[in-house]
Amino acid sequence: MSLMESTRGSGTGNSGPAGHARRELDLFDLLALAWSQKLLIVIVFVLLFLPMAGAAWFVLKPEYVAQSRLLVLLDPEDQAPGAAGSGGAFTLDQVLQSEAELLNSETVRRLAIERQGGSPQPSVLREMRTSFKVERAPHASVLQASYGGETPQSAANVLNAIIDAYLAYRREVLVEDGADALGQRLAAAEIAAAVAETNLRAFLTENAIVDFQAERLALVTRMTELENSLLAAEAATQSARGGAAALSQRLQDMPQSIELYVENDVTGQLLALDVRRRELSSRYQDDAPPVQALDREIRALRELVQSGGADGAGQRRTGTNPVYQELDTARLQREAEAAAQARLAATLRVQLDAARSQADRLAGLASQYDRLSREASSRGEAAGRLALQFAAASSRRGGASGIADSVRIVERATPPAQARSLRTAAIGAAGILALGAAVLLGLLKGYFDATRDPRALRPVSRREQDDLADAHVEPAPAPYRQAASTAPAPRPQGGQRAAHVEPAARPLAVLARVRDFGPGAMHGSGHA
Repeated sequence: MSLMESTRGSGTGNSGPAGHARRELDLFDLLALAWSQKLLIVIVFVLLFLPMAGAAWFVLKPEYVAQSRLLVLLDPEDQAPGAAGSGGAFTLDQVLQSEAELLNSETVRRLAIERQGGSPQPSVLREMRTSFKVERAPHASVLQASYGGETPQSAANVLNAIIDAYLAYRREVLVEDGADALGQRLAAAEIAAAVAETNLRAFLTENAIVDFQAERLALVTRMTELENSLLAAEAATQSARGGAAALSQRLQDMPQSIELYVENDVTGQLLALDVRRRELSSRYQDDAPPVQALDREIRALRELVQSGGADGAGQRRTGTNPVYQELDTARLQREAEAAAQARLAATLRVQLDAARSQADRLAGLASQYDRLSREASSRGEAAGRLALQFAAASSRRGGASGIADSVRIVERATPPAQARSLRTAAIGAAGILALGAAVLLGLLKGYFDATRDPRALRPVSRREQDDLADAHVEPAPAPYRQAASTAPAPRPQGGQRAAHVEPAARPLAVLARVRDFGPGAMHGSGHA
């Protein structure tokens, strides 16, 4: 029988139930198992392949890769540091590696984003880092830069921006003395200083202040002077009032009018008599009766005067007491002075209050003024320092153009005409994976089904014929198994066996080998 003919031997490691040896699987057995589970394999393949292919189609987008080439030249007058005596090849490799690292640096990507007016967000930098690549052309001093983008134009624009940022940053690192950057910083510092100065002037104008510090010092001096003047005025007021009060007290004990003098004609009469005697003496002798009579009158009047009989006699004249009048005048002056000093003290007090209010207002504005003043001063000083640095950098700017021109753009990035996509490869890999998983599942299911009940796969007449064959057929020697596999099966002898032989449906050549699995096949192989 065919199951006996396909038996390859037995061993202790392949022993089956009831002591029979389990036969080994070959390629035809695997194909037969797969064919028996073809529907399951197709279903599993479709269920696995469609989701994976769809995911690959939607996840893997087409990528447009723009390319640019840079030529790196060596300046024989300005070799790389430490390259003396190392050889030209080593120097070229060193320079190319340095240029590649500089081109692929994070600073260049940030500078490219900033030069385009964007913000270097971490997500943008990460996307640029993964999409940008730098490679060296073999046996050439050429750097090949590439960038993959969603659209051709965006890929070319981003790559050109990176190349331009690299050239600018390279010049700044290797050649530039910082004059341009200092110029930009100086312009910004001057603008900031002008803005701060404008804010300070607007603050002073708004608060009606010309010079804050000068006005504050002048206000302090003025307050001191006003306080001193106020104290002096108050003291003068008190002094004048005290003097006026003292004079008033003295005037109360002093009469306002006094007797000035007393008028009498004794002296006049005596003088008149004396004048008349002189006249008479010119006409008469001394012993003349008129002269003697006049002498007697004169003598009598003189005796009256000498005796004091004429004192206090006569017409009395009274008037204002001059002392009282003088003291009263002094009192009035003191009272006027006291009133004037009091009025001055009141005026000084008002002015002092106004000065104190102004001082309080300036004290409240001092913090804001100090902040604006410090800002204007610091920004002015910063602009001055930057101006000095810019002047020094401009004077040092030299002609080191060899290093700056050692990298030249051979080919700028242009929008690529064709996109690169991994969809085909991913879909193919998904198909292979889905097919492998489906075939493996089908083989496992077919194997377990065959080993669990292999005789169920055969027709009834075939199972009875196999039972008779297992009972009467002796196993052939090993050297003749191959020959026996090509010989026709022996016809059964006797009517009893013939009665059980029925024509069976002939299965496919490959599917026929599936019946060799299971306990029945193992039993048959033991008697073959």
